[in-house]
Amino acid sequence: MQTDRRTKVLAFYRAHKRMPSITELMKLFKLESRSSAFYIARKLVEAGVLEKDASGKLLPGSELFSVPLVGHVRAGFAAPAEEELADTISLGDYLLDNPNASYLLQVSGDSMEDAGIREGDMVVFERTSDVKPGDIVVALTEDGYTLKYLRKLGKIFYLEAANNKYPDIHPREGEIVGKVTSTFRKYT
Repeated sequence: MQTDRRTKVLAFYRAHKRMPSITELMKLFKLESRSSAFYIARKLVEAGVLEKDASGKLLPGSELFSVPLVGHVRAGFAAPAEEELADTISLGDYLLDNPNASYLLQVSGDSMEDAGIREGDMVVFERTSDVKPGDIVVALTEDGYTLKYLRKLGKIFYLEAANNKYPDIHPREGEIVGKVTSTFRKYT
């Protein structure tokens, strides 16, 4: 029953790009009373499908976008496929270490392709000053924003591409805005 409710709320969210109101929950679940809609909303909040802000407005919860994890697949030699529900994972929980400091950028260019980051990929970066050499960072230099490895030689920090076609960047001034925590791409 809860899965059916989650599916209907998700379909509403995708169609309207917002969460339903209590009145819309009544229509969505064919309910006669507002108290029934409040009850369903409370159950969906308890399940993590919805959240409420300080004013009581419904917001997407972490479980709304969860996807079933059905096991592992080998990328080497083939093995018999076993499909069983291992768990469910919210993509937001999986990709975002710190949701309040995380942002999404679409990659333009090929300077990080040897790191597996290609043009059109999406990268999640976290605004933080906690970076170290070897991290992939979003940096602001005198030439604008860029995505590179942070490197250190002696006491000097510089930015290195993951593509030999590009030279290292030794900015005269700049700022590390954050570090990349994940990347993903769609194939369709």
